[in-house]
Amino acid sequence: MPTKRKKFLEQLRYPLRLVVINDETFEEKISFKLTPMNIFVALSSFLVVFVTIIILLVFYTPFRELVPGYSDTETKARAIELENKVDSFKEVLDAKHIFNENLKSILSGGSGLSDSTALEK
Repeated sequence: MPTKRKKFLEQLRYPLRLVVINDETFEEKISFKLTPMNIFVALSSFLVVFVTIIILLVFYTPFRELVPGYSDTETKARAIELENKVDSFKEVLDAKHIFNENLKSILSGGSGLSDSTALEK
């Protein structure tokens, strides 16, 4: 008695015929002799080739920029440059804020900042 696995494998190898017929004249246009295994292999091969082409397009063409997390090196370099400028402006702004607080304290009769290193930060 054949097992389920053998029955399944036999069904995959069982040949089937695919026929394309003209609906009006019933003339046979084309005929294919196929097995379910051939169809599975053909579809799997097509899927692998299709996915490979899509991956290659994404990695080696400008489509890469459409994927989140990928950007060109020029954009990354510009972002780093702008980040450094923002940090520099923040330091200058903090120093001016400390200067203004010190000046406000002096003008209101205080002694100003007791720690001179606060201006260096």
